[in-house]
Amino acid sequence: MRKMSSLLVASGLVAAGLVTGAGVLGIAVAPAWGLNAKSCVSASLKVSLGTVQGTAGTIYHPIVFTNVGSSTCTIFGVPVIQPVSGTGHRAIGPLARNLSMGEMPAMHLLAKGRSVSVAFGVTETGNYTRSTCVPRAADGVVVSVGPFLHSRYVHLPIDVCTKRTSISTKLITAGTTGY
Repeated sequence: MRKMSSLLVASGLVAAGLVTGAGVLGIAVAPAWGLNAKSCVSASLKVSLGTVQGTAGTIYHPIVFTNVGSSTCTIFGVPVIQPVSGTGHRAIGPLARNLSMGEMPAMHLLAKGRSVSVAFGVTETGNYTRSTCVPRAADGVVVSVGPFLHSRYVHLPIDVCTKRTSISTKLITAGTTGY
C-alpha cells in the first residue's frame, strides 16, 4: 500500500508539473519555472526549410524556427502542419500525423539568432494504391505551433494523399535537422 501511495503522489506531482521529466523519466527537460524568458511569439519566429533528408519511401523536410526577435524566448511542442494549394492556401488532405504521442515535450530556450526544428515527413504517394491515397500536389504547408506561431505559410511543393495521412510531424528539437 505504501508503494502505491508513493506512485500516486509521484504521478500527481508529474501531472501538476511539479517534477520535471529528468526526475522521473531520465529525460533532460528544463523546468518551465526555471526559465526567465517569455514565450516566443509569432512575430519573433522566422520559419524556413532545412536540408532535405530521405529514407526508403519517406522524405524528411526539416522545418526550422529561428528567433529573430530582440530577446531570448521559449518554445516547445509539436507543430500542426497542413498541406495547402493556391493563393488562398486551400487545405489539401489531412493534417500531418503526430509521431510523438505520449512523449514529454522539452522546453527550448531560444536566444536571438538560435534555431529549433521539426522533422516533417512526406511519404511518397506511390507507396499507396491510388484508390486509398488519391494523390494531389500541394504548393506548400501552413505551420502552427500552439500559442507560439500562428498559421505561417512555407513554400514546399509536395505530393500528398487526400484520403489518408501521408505526412508526419514530431516534437520540436534543438538544431536545424529536425532530429
